Amino acid sequence: MKTIIPTKRFFTRRIQSFATILIAVVAFTACSEQATIEELAIDDSALIEKIEVASKTTVNASALPTATKATFDDELADSSVEKVEFAKGLGYKVSVFTDNESRLEATSIVFFSMAGKQLNDTNEQRRFRRNKCFEFVFPVDFIMPDDSSITLETKEDWVLIREWYQANPGVKVRPELVFPVDVQLEDGTIQTLLDRTELMAVKDACKKNKDKRKCFVFQLPVTFTMPDATEIVVNAREDFRLIRQWHIANPTIAEKASLNFPITIIYKDSTTATIADEAALIAAKVACRN
Repeated sequence: MKTIIPTKRFFTRRIQSFATILIAVVAFTACSEQATIEELAIDDSALIEKIEVASKTTVNASALPTATKATFDDELADSSVEKVEFAKGLGYKVSVFTDNESRLEATSIVFFSMAGKQLNDTNEQRRFRRNKCFEFVFPVDFIMPDDSSITLETKEDWVLIREWYQANPGVKVRPELVFPVDVQLEDGTIQTLLDRTELMAVKDACKKNKDKRKCFVFQLPVTFTMPDATEIVVNAREDFRLIRQWHIANPTIAEKASLNFPITIIYKDSTTATIADEAALIAAKVACRN
């Protein structure tokens, strides 16, 4: 019997054929993975629309799948469930509320699949409501309705607010954000907001897509007289927290600190002005808005 010994050319052809098949398989797998990713995004949007138009029943928050907890401990750590609507065989439409005032709106809607996966919502109007105008510079302090205080050291600590209300289900009054607070804008600029009026001005600028930076800042040091007649000198930005600490220690006193005049303010263009009294400060703020 004659033995046939494969030649070098034979092995070369086999290797080339195998390489061609391997490349084809890899290319097909890559395309399949990309298609899967695109299909998942499309499926999320399609599923959300189906949930929206479907007949839904209101259910208790405890009916949400266990997997939703991961989302509420992460991206939605600053939010509490207000209402859950269940579309049988499709998923959940969840209305949430947040005390995180960096969000453009306090209320918004998120969607979950039957398994508890948060669906990627591409609806611009709904996404806008949850958009952040700025990032808080931690720590951030709140005075709760029972006059206790909660300090958030990281973004994960937002769950402490939610847990307080879960432990006090009959309380409807919301917590009080303690000013002054530092916020970081999109361009990295850090601004100190002295009161709610300044915070709302920044958020209004966000909604109108305008410059969110304050028109002017104080030239430090400045001195504040507290309601108990003590004085707090702010030599650096970090010292503004001394005012917050005073209010946390005196939660029943609604009166705010008063600024001691005269002061110097620094405008965005680095020019300065001397402000003699409260009326002049108000006039400067009005001039900025105009």
